[in-house]
Amino acid sequence: MPQPRLSALLEDALVAAAGLDRPVATVSLALDFGVYGDGDVTVTTRVDRATRSLIFVSALAVWPDGRPAGSGQGVFRVAAV
Repeated sequence: MPQPRLSALLEDALVAAAGLDRPVATVSLALDFGVYGDGDVTVTTRVDRATRSLIFVSALAVWPDGRPAGSGQGVFRVAAV
C-alpha cells in the first residue's frame, strides 16, 4: 500500500475512533510510517484520553506478516451540535 493511501487509512481510523458517538474536528494529527509490505493492513485504534472537549486517539497499522506499516496519533475537538 503506497503511503498516501496509508495516510488516509490511518486518518480515517483516528477520526472514526474519536467520533464514535459525536462529531469531531481535527486539532492535531501525526503519522509515522513503518516498513513497506504487501497485502491489506489491519488498523487498530484506541482512545487514550477523553475530556469534555478533547479526545486523544492513537492507531497502529500492521501488515499481514506482523510488521508495522505505520502509526498515528490525533487530538480531536468535540464539535458543538
